[in-house]
Amino acid sequence: MNTVVYDSREERKLHRLILDLVRARELLLDLVWKDLRVRYRYAAMGFLWAVIEPLAFTVILTFIFTFVFADRTAPAQLTDGPPFAVMLLCGLIFWQCLSASLATATTSMVTNKNLVTKVRFAREVIPIAACCMPLVQLAIGFILLLATHLAFGGSVGGTLLFIPMVFIVQFVLTIGAALFLACAHVHYRDVGSLISVLLILGFYASPVFYPLEMVRGARVPQWIVTAYMANPMAGLLTCYRQIVFEQRLPDMSLLVWPCICAALAFLFGALLFRRLAPTMSDYL
Repeated sequence: MNTVVYDSREERKLHRLILDLVRARELLLDLVWKDLRVRYRYAAMGFLWAVIEPLAFTVILTFIFTFVFADRTAPAQLTDGPPFAVMLLCGLIFWQCLSASLATATTSMVTNKNLVTKVRFAREVIPIAACCMPLVQLAIGFILLLATHLAFGGSVGGTLLFIPMVFIVQFVLTIGAALFLACAHVHYRDVGSLISVLLILGFYASPVFYPLEMVRGARVPQWIVTAYMANPMAGLLTCYRQIVFEQRLPDMSLLVWPCICAALAFLFGALLFRRLAPTMSDYL
């Protein structure tokens, strides 16, 4: 078997990334499968946890905002659309996919330091594998979303075919951020704690349990709304709801900024990772 070996100068070249990932595709699948086994192999209920987790979170938040704060959280935007539980679940499964991917990918290089320091391979595989594992949970959660939507009297149509188009933007954005964070965590271990805080802030600063219309209709200065829309997940989560609940094409104006963010994040993350990958083992 022929083995391709690069020196450190060749390893830093960005244009070799795709070719290196293709060569390392078996390792990528092995890492994803290993993560799935570690998480679910000795769990009594196995993959059912992928259903229980978002469902439990949905039930808790639905109870809080439907009963506890019913008088304070009953604007027209929450009563005219789909049931609150379904609307919440739609935002929750896609946000959890992003959150789980970034949280795991950030520490992935340190977690797999024995592999990084002893074996020569395209090291981007490790954070990318961390981003692929939550896709299984997302698939199960999406089936749960459709079942819940239909159970509440909703309907689905051919517009569901546009869900992958929107999700590709989110996935590219996630990989770009994951490459940057994984690289940063190798050099600065504070990044792991920082990303945990940022993901909590991002949950409330994204339309996960409320629609985007509530932000746009709020009595706040325009610059706050503009700053809020700088979060690419604001547009992406709204597009998912437009496709599933309104059964129409997503608003392209909401996709432009997330597409730009995804492209820039991927290019910057991949370039930085490529440049620093040859010396990562020295910091691990």
